[in-house]
Amino acid sequence: MITTTSDRHLYIGGSEANMIYQNYNTATFKKWWSQKLSGFPQQTFKNINMNVGTILESDVIDLYERIHNIEDERDKQGIKGIARANTDYILDVKVSDVKVTGKAFEWFLKDKVSINYKRQLIHYMYVMDKLEASIIAYQADDELLDLPFQKLDENRLFEIYVPIKSEEIEIHRQKLEYLEFCRDMNIFPS
Repeated sequence: MITTTSDRHLYIGGSEANMIYQNYNTATFKKWWSQKLSGFPQQTFKNINMNVGTILESDVIDLYERIHNIEDERDKQGIKGIARANTDYILDVKVSDVKVTGKAFEWFLKDKVSINYKRQLIHYMYVMDKLEASIIAYQADDELLDLPFQKLDENRLFEIYVPIKSEEIEIHRQKLEYLEFCRDMNIFPS
């Protein structure tokens, strides 16, 4: 059961999913894992894009629902072992993450998102037991970053389906279970 957002540091969340694929011997991984072992909350880094994305997340989902004439679950949370998910949107068997970015149209044209976002979706699919995943992306520009409280344009909204194989979810599960064992033993993974 999820009690509060103040205990998020005790779990591996979707935004950290990419870390579990890193080389355990790098300084970046060692620093991150040290923070996990400490049991103390970590400082989080945010930039203007992340802040605008947070501000507009609900508006982007409102627009998505209006366009598709649907409505489903927002901000659903779940925990499975050491893994925690705070999802943006769930529609039936699909989990979606919302991104407000200058790369939305590029992702749509290429039909591909970065590996760290794919791993975030793998994480959400694993925790929430979903079968499909997508990124709901809204094309940002400098004006939107400066003035995020404006009417959103449906022509700037894109959904990028991210194919994820069951083997990828299984690898993710194994990595999480190994890190949970390491955390419980208070050791660094090798």
